[in-house]
Amino acid sequence: MYQELLGKLLIASPGLQDVRFQNSVILICEHSKEVVMGLILNKPLHNFDINQIFKKLKIKYNTDIDINNIPTFFGGPVHLNQGFIIHSNEKKYSTTEKIIHEVMITTSDEILKDISKKQSPKFTKVFLGCSVWNYDQLNNEILENSWIITDSSKEIIFDSPIGLELWKKSLISIGVDPNKLISYAGNA
Repeated sequence: MYQELLGKLLIASPGLQDVRFQNSVILICEHSKEVVMGLILNKPLHNFDINQIFKKLKIKYNTDIDINNIPTFFGGPVHLNQGFIIHSNEKKYSTTEKIIHEVMITTSDEILKDISKKQSPKFTKVFLGCSVWNYDQLNNEILENSWIITDSSKEIIFDSPIGLELWKKSLISIGVDPNKLISYAGNA
């Protein structure tokens, strides 16, 4: 299986025109010769939380859990009714796949049931939807300088700020000053 970008981060360039991806930091979770799938790490859903997921799936949760402290993220504009959970590797489930060392992805409701009982892996991030490209489409966007590719880490995935701050932190971590980037291209 072709996995060149698996576990890498795509950092949106300032000139990226698609508003759904502006200032995004995307973790690549699947990469094959046909398709690339990733999750936007830094776009929390402000009008949707894990409580709504629990209600929809009829999962009862431990009232000791402050579910308001468990954000749900916009993973991307595809499969908006599907949930994806990125988590540390203390537990594996029937649909668990490895992304990078110590970071996994799971799509089954088993992990949501564990979250509801405070029995989940130590680090979890819940996403609705995902970002999907066909192989050639993403390659073209990379050639157009829409994305900056870099390595990911457990710390960036779980211990970082969200929103614009994660975008800036990701750029700074590779030596790029976000204040010096321009959003247009020119010809010599």
